[in-house]
Amino acid sequence: MTETRRYVSPKREAQAAATREAILDAFAEQLSEPGRDKLSASQAALRAGVSLRTVYFHFPNEESQAAALGEWFDRILYPQGVVLCAGPDDLVRYFRDIHRNALKHPVSRVLASNKGVWGEMRKTRRAARLEAIRKAAKAIGAPKRATEDATAMLLSLSGADASWPMYDHGLPLERAPDVIANTVQLIVDQLKAQAKAARK
Repeated sequence: MTETRRYVSPKREAQAAATREAILDAFAEQLSEPGRDKLSASQAALRAGVSLRTVYFHFPNEESQAAALGEWFDRILYPQGVVLCAGPDDLVRYFRDIHRNALKHPVSRVLASNKGVWGEMRKTRRAARLEAIRKAAKAIGAPKRATEDATAMLLSLSGADASWPMYDHGLPLERAPDVIANTVQLIVDQLKAQAKAARK
């Protein structure tokens, strides 16, 4: 029996990729509207110039839409990928970079939400990043309780949900990454001092 070979059309694949990208852009545009956290497949179809059926072909449900938007967001804002924190002395750089990049697009506000499908998607996307922060804090060698307290604070500062409220309270958005990085430096310095005191 002869095996049937599937014909692959580079042109068709490029068109499908462009369609998918147009739909994602339309979804991202929706989430850029202040106060909005729900996606509309019909509005995305209209904006992208495709049928509703095409939207559901590429993104059949809310979970697939959220996951694809998370990947889109990372690709747009972190084209070289997210450089994980490499240790205690890299924490300040990591926090400054992650917030500078995240605040470049208003969709980060919604993607920072811990509600429903967004929260699950966020947890998956950030697992390696949060683990790197935990390891860096632990490597300082401060007493257990001090390390736990500092780690909890660092993790709470690690997403755009830490910087957007600063903007809401009157801080210019472009200053939020430096404020967070400075806070991280204070936490690291305190942990190092506690580690030093514990060794005496």
